[in-house]
Amino acid sequence: MGQSMRVNVLRVLYVISARLFDNPKEVYSKREEVLKLAEALGLSELRDFFQEADDGSIEAHRVEMFELAPRCPPYGGYYALGEDSRERGLYMHQILTYYKALGFTMDVRRELPDYLPVMLEFLAATSEAEGASAQVRRDFYRRFIKPWFPKFKKCVEESKSPYRHIVNLLQRLFDEEFEAGE
Repeated sequence: MGQSMRVNVLRVLYVISARLFDNPKEVYSKREEVLKLAEALGLSELRDFFQEADDGSIEAHRVEMFELAPRCPPYGGYYALGEDSRERGLYMHQILTYYKALGFTMDVRRELPDYLPVMLEFLAATSEAEGASAQVRRDFYRRFIKPWFPKFKKCVEESKSPYRHIVNLLQRLFDEEFEAGE
């Protein structure tokens, strides 16, 4: 797979994953296309997710898992700093600094910068970064995703949620993009 196609595939997979965590109905409306992509790329994780997750109940399950009194909060600061950290404001500011450095904008009135879907959208939006920008992106992953993602992944896996397939897909993407050749 050429570099340009690889970048586009990564971008699409980050966006699909972000939407599944934030608005799964949007992805379900394109389920057949997503499954064709998954099959073409040999991504059993997406197929397995759709086999387990009923489109009629996935939104209620998502809310139970990730929102109101969530079992597994999808916020980096929760895992990286603890539930009642006074350092969270600085942590958010640091994340926003990375977003701004690479031209990524978000509405902080709508969502927090450490929300996993926002972080995935950042990775998608910056997937073509080269040179120093690619290094900033890699540093972002190492500072703001890598330290806490295993704890989040373990929480989702232990819950036996269909989302365990998506966290496994994300781990696969992170390993391929940021850990390969290290």
